[in-house]
Amino acid sequence: MGGDHLDRDVMAVLTDAPAAVVSDALDRLGRRDQVLDLAIRPLWPEARLAGVAVPVVIVADTSEPELPYDGELTALDGLRPGDVPMFVVEPGVRCASWGELFSCAAIGRGAAGLVVDGLVRDAAQIQALGFPTFARGRSPLDTFARAVVTGIDVDARVGGVDVRPGDLVVGDIDGIVVIPQEMAADVAEAVVTKHRLEGNARADLLAGMGIREVWAKYGVL
Repeated sequence: MGGDHLDRDVMAVLTDAPAAVVSDALDRLGRRDQVLDLAIRPLWPEARLAGVAVPVVIVADTSEPELPYDGELTALDGLRPGDVPMFVVEPGVRCASWGELFSCAAIGRGAAGLVVDGLVRDAAQIQALGFPTFARGRSPLDTFARAVVTGIDVDARVGGVDVRPGDLVVGDIDGIVVIPQEMAADVAEAVVTKHRLEGNARADLLAGMGIREVWAKYGVL
C-alpha cells in the first residue's frame, strides 16, 4: 500500500518538519490548498506524524455482513512501515472507525500514524500506546451494522483535500498537510532552506534587530 515509498533523505527532512513550515513550502511552490480541515485534531497536543498516505473510504451501511470489519482488517494487513492510513468517513456516520486494537495492529505493521476524517474511540488507550492519531471527534459506537469500508488505497478527498495513494502527510498540533508525491523532493528542499533562514532570523530578532529589517534580510517570518 501507499505507493512507492520515497527517498530516505526526503522522509528524514519531513519527519522533523513542522506542519506550518511544510505548508509554507507548498505555498511557495504554488500549492495553497493542501491543509486538511482544521477540525481534524490530534488526540493529544504532542502527537505528530509524517508518512505515506493510504486513503481508506468508509460509508454508512446498516447491513450485518457475514465478515464484520473485513474492509478494515484488509486495510490494516496491507500497511507497510511508514504508512499513514487516512480514513475518509461519509458525513453523518456517528460511529468510531478506529480504536485501541486497530492501533495495536497498525503499530505492529510499522504505521507512522493515523488520520480519520470522522470519529475514533478508546482515545485514552490510543494515547497510552503513543500512536499519533488525528480525528474530528470521538464516539463509543462500533461500526458493525453502521458503516463499511468501500475503498482501500484509492484516490479520496480527505478533510477537503484531494489525497492519492503515495502522497505524503505531515501533521502536528497546527494541522495536517498533504504533499503530492511528485513534489516531495522540492518541498523537502524548501523546508531545509526555510529552517536555515528562520534560524538566522530568530538569532537576529533575539539580538534586537527590527522585524522589518529581518524580513528584508531573510524574507521569512
